[in-house]
Amino acid sequence: MKYSEHKQRLGLLFPFKYDVCIALTFMLITAAAQLMLPKIVNYYVDGNAPPSLFDIFHILVLIAIIIFSIISAVRFYLFEKLGIKVITRLRLKLHKTLLIKTASYYDKNNIAELAGRIQSDTQTLKDVLTTSAALALRSAVVAIGCIIMMFTLSTMLSLILLFCIPIFILATKMLSKKVEALSESEQNALAKTNKIAFDNLNCHTLIKLYNWFGSSQKRYSKTNSHYALCAKKTASAIAIFQGFFNFLIFSILILMLIIGSHLIQQKNLTIGELASYVLYLGMTFTSLNMLAGFWAEWMHSLGATRYLFDLLKSESDIEPQLPLKKVAFGDIYFENISFHYPGHATQLIFDKLNLHIKHGQTTIISGPSGNGKSTLAKLLLGYYLPTEGKIRIGNLYLTSQNIKSYRNSIAYVEQDPILFSSSVLENLIPEVGLTPTKLQMEKVIAACKKANAHSFISQLPQGYNTKIGDRGGLLSGGQKQRIAIARAFLQEPELVILDEFTSALDKENQYSIEQAIKNLLIGKTVIIISHKHSQINGAENLIQL
Repeated sequence: MKYSEHKQRLGLLFPFKYDVCIALTFMLITAAAQLMLPKIVNYYVDGNAPPSLFDIFHILVLIAIIIFSIISAVRFYLFEKLGIKVITRLRLKLHKTLLIKTASYYDKNNIAELAGRIQSDTQTLKDVLTTSAALALRSAVVAIGCIIMMFTLSTMLSLILLFCIPIFILATKMLSKKVEALSESEQNALAKTNKIAFDNLNCHTLIKLYNWFGSSQKRYSKTNSHYALCAKKTASAIAIFQGFFNFLIFSILILMLIIGSHLIQQKNLTIGELASYVLYLGMTFTSLNMLAGFWAEWMHSLGATRYLFDLLKSESDIEPQLPLKKVAFGDIYFENISFHYPGHATQLIFDKLNLHIKHGQTTIISGPSGNGKSTLAKLLLGYYLPTEGKIRIGNLYLTSQNIKSYRNSIAYVEQDPILFSSSVLENLIPEVGLTPTKLQMEKVIAACKKANAHSFISQLPQGYNTKIGDRGGLLSGGQKQRIAIARAFLQEPELVILDEFTSALDKENQYSIEQAIKNLLIGKTVIIISHKHSQINGAENLIQL
């Protein structure tokens, strides 16, 4: 554990420093009010209170209780609101970081695990950073205030108490080291459990088809059991400390009562003062217990969120987000391209590959399965850069610095298009959501008409606002492809890449898609990855891999 880790977490509060100050002010007021309670008990026990129930003193006490209750409610709301702001901002930052990660990063990391960590790991931090931290600060203020008040009541009793505090601090320190390590293991186990659950649910049709219910449940049960074991170890460590702490509290309380009763007999302490002292003692130990609990939570959150902060710090596998610039398209050249996927250096896909794709022509890329056709498309899309050699578009060499600008002029239509689980409209122009302008809507409809998609979209229950299910599962294969083609029209591309775009369609859908594609390809550089002889025979340029 490093000091920088504490600083990182606390740094999340800095953008909301004014909210923190206001919330802390309310917290200090409630702490000060809490310290007055034992003094009031002392006042009543020693018989100093007015005899009349409706005396002004009692009315003032009642008013003070009402004000205290209101301030406590406001304090709770302010810290909860602060926690929501902090975690929302952190989640947005994490989401943005993940979106600009390279394709190779997602080859190495499971998407379900990443999504789960954004939600569960940040939630772990939310409460401990705001509400729990506020209670801990209030507990610290109350504990210090109580100790001062106890010294004013009895120096002898308070000196005995001070000997016990180092024992408490040492036990807390030992617990924190144990909990930090256990919580990191627990959170990693939870992430693996989420990963298996996502895989099983995502492949539910496959499980049904081959009757793999037993093995799928067994995989989930195994990871879930491991998580439960890790969670139990964490809980055990905290439980042991709680037991020790309760033993310490009640032992000291009995000791104080024995010594206090002796002081009363000697007329060095009144019954009211002893009652007040015991209340201060109880408040002190309750506050120290909350501090210990908070420290355990804090160390738990350090271990649980270390993965997220490492992700934010990491500068590897990130695509530069530079301003878009116009790319002057020309002929595409593959110059001595060698490529293997990251982490698979021995499995070379291309070795000194040289290609020339003419600007404004239709090029067919064909060849047996496994010869690198889809990999070639991924290189052209900029998902990966060559291991060796260069890709040139006109006079521009493709690098990580200009990939974003280059992609701005590309459209891609694949065999099974990737669609969001939102509406048709949000799949076409996601940046405007459900409130496009009249001009934007006119462009969308025009693109869908060219893609032969407007007719079927209009017949959907809510038209363009119809939700299409996970990955477009409520649409047919032909409908999904026509939406992908409409999306390509809206991109107004210079380069169109078609990857086996009609291989899984029936003749009727295939004809409709091919007519839509003809509208799209006018005046464009076109690359078609295909096995179909009809498409190969009509090619201006044929590349066999």
